[in-house]
Amino acid sequence: MLNNSKEPCNSRKQIVYWLHEPERKLSVKKITSTLLIAVLLAFIFSASFFSTEAQSYFTDVNDRYKTAVDHLVTKKYAQGISDTRFGTDREILRIDAAVMVAKVMGYTPESKSPDAGFTDVPSNRAWAVNALAHAGVINGKSSTSYGSYDTMTRSEMAKVIASAYNLTSSHNSIPFTDVNPKFAGYVAALVEAEITFGTEPTKFGAYDNITRGQFSLFVYRADLLSLDTTPPEVISVD
Repeated sequence: MLNNSKEPCNSRKQIVYWLHEPERKLSVKKITSTLLIAVLLAFIFSASFFSTEAQSYFTDVNDRYKTAVDHLVTKKYAQGISDTRFGTDREILRIDAAVMVAKVMGYTPESKSPDAGFTDVPSNRAWAVNALAHAGVINGKSSTSYGSYDTMTRSEMAKVIASAYNLTSSHNSIPFTDVNPKFAGYVAALVEAEITFGTEPTKFGAYDNITRGQFSLFVYRADLLSLDTTPPEVISVD
């Protein structure tokens, strides 16, 4: 007599299911692990991208300054005035220039330097001014005032960058009639290194204020020289 019961068939299916159940669970675990790894890698790469390339999204940085700004921001020497603006065309303040150059020279907020005695320097930035003053890179407007919120002139820029990077001229001869003799050597050093030139054949623009974009460009060129890298061709005063 034939047995029409479906139980044996169901039992066989159950056995097959049981046999493959561990493998099925293992596959699910593998898929889950793979997905988690993929998500983690995507996060790491995206974080890396934004940390090194976010500076490219400053809306006020044109092609002339982009490479320089990217370089300085990537190295954490500089930062924007907001998430979307670098402040390229703003005249740079002496305090901001000091902080940038101090970072270039390897100083940090933890650096300990003698107090320069300037009473107009914000406490959270005193480390930079004290370090540069002690190193002879900057001078104050007086014995008690650095002139933190004054703008920086091209002559002052020349002294700061030439001093920070130990740039000197082989002759100290310049064709500019508007440069104070005390700045002549620094200006000559920058011109000889092709970091910048005059605004006219006989004018350096010594008393012109310098912008954040221009200062960044000059620091970038000096930084390339310090790395023994040939700087890009200078085709204008900027």
